[in-house]
Amino acid sequence: MKPIYALFLITLCACQTEPSVFSEHIFIDLHVYDNDGQPAVSALPAMKPNSALKPYSRRFDYLLMNVPALHQHDAFQARMDLNALYPDTVEVKRQYLNKYLEDEKLTGYFEAALAPIENPAMKRTATFLQEELMEVASKFFFCSGVSEDTVITTHICVGLNGVKEANWNKDFTLLEAFCYEAIFSSFDDEDSEVMNAFLAVKKESQNRFFEQITTLEQYLEDVKLEVFEGMRMNEVLKAHLLDYYDRNKENLPFVISDI
Repeated sequence: MKPIYALFLITLCACQTEPSVFSEHIFIDLHVYDNDGQPAVSALPAMKPNSALKPYSRRFDYLLMNVPALHQHDAFQARMDLNALYPDTVEVKRQYLNKYLEDEKLTGYFEAALAPIENPAMKRTATFLQEELMEVASKFFFCSGVSEDTVITTHICVGLNGVKEANWNKDFTLLEAFCYEAIFSSFDDEDSEVMNAFLAVKKESQNRFFEQITTLEQYLEDVKLEVFEGMRMNEVLKAHLLDYYDRNKENLPFVISDI
């Protein structure tokens, strides 16, 4: 168990006397689609439209997509078994929700993220450094593929990013959720300074490595790693993240320190 998650879980177990509030805010969103001429279904947890957590939905979306055991590769058959209950949509939703409610890791992170929203005066026991903030945020600017004509595709999203391959020793899950929310808050602007900074870093890196291409795979890897580093050191991104933190520090379960 990672250190910070363990700390949050111990704190929650020590004070929690009521069932998880997870189901108060989350419902199961079913999507029916055509599978080779047969109706099939997929399901995901989603924020209820009337939830008081809607202003913070992006950080919870990140947790809901990335933390559940049911979303991991080794749970493929478990998901298929649940989906096979269709067309009994009530039972599909019920069993999916039960799986998420039984997931102590998911509900632990969910309640840790919820706690300061409900009680801004709570004591924060977790601290991240600004350099850790930038390390985590940089991994969302992910060069994911390259075509035969050397065009590099990128993703900045909740699921496909460089976080999973980072292999950090420290648990940054709640910081990851914050970074995702903060980065996308910039993208809400018509002319996003963070997006412009990313595109500039990516273009400079592509130009640098284009003349020395040996294989497309190596070209992609070189650009990907340099973009990560460029965004880790990017002052535009840093200024945005720190400003977003300053405006939201009372509803976050950790402190970001420059020491």
